[in-house]
Amino acid sequence: MLGTGDASRMSMIFSIPSAAALQPIQPRINQGPDHSQGGARSAKPLFIIDADLRVHFSNPSAAALAREGLGGDGRLVCSDKLFAARLQTWLKRRCTGAAAEEIRLPLALRCGRQTIVDAVHLAGAGMDLFVLTVDDPQRMIDRKVDEVAEACGLTPTEARMLGLIVKGLDTVVAARKLGIARTTARTHLQRLFAKTGTARQSELVRFVATFIEEAA
Repeated sequence: MLGTGDASRMSMIFSIPSAAALQPIQPRINQGPDHSQGGARSAKPLFIIDADLRVHFSNPSAAALAREGLGGDGRLVCSDKLFAARLQTWLKRRCTGAAAEEIRLPLALRCGRQTIVDAVHLAGAGMDLFVLTVDDPQRMIDRKVDEVAEACGLTPTEARMLGLIVKGLDTVVAARKLGIARTTARTHLQRLFAKTGTARQSELVRFVATFIEEAA
């Protein structure tokens, strides 16, 4: 849950000059992660909306969620109807001062993946604005796998293998998903151990979860 000082810190982060300067825009939809420039995994999905669900800003990660059932042409629409109803209720109550300045809501994406949305009220600029950030655990894991793959010099197949191991799959299932022999999958796992300095799958998973790349 967001801390009590988060709303004020958000207000400082987003400097909003005037209501006139914040006209609804059509979110740009990324065609996929661009790892050469950070890509859709480089930042948390973030929207700035008003009480009528008009989108005033969305970063590339947020715009990319339109394919997963969140977002739209200048208006926040959602395939998760329960989330949409809860959000709209909170927006209306918050505008009248009858609800807290922040709320955390579960959101199911179209693919079925469970995420969490933190919504914070931004007062000012002559209008009510709200910052929505999407906390996607799977996306965070994918980003960690990418970071480890780059730092440890993994091959594309080794990186895919690592992603499956981190999700809890064994080498038998991973081999089936990758379309390779079980012996080949075990070889890839041994190479992952060698490149990451680990010896067991549990250590490998922990290595990815806690990985922090040292600054060059």
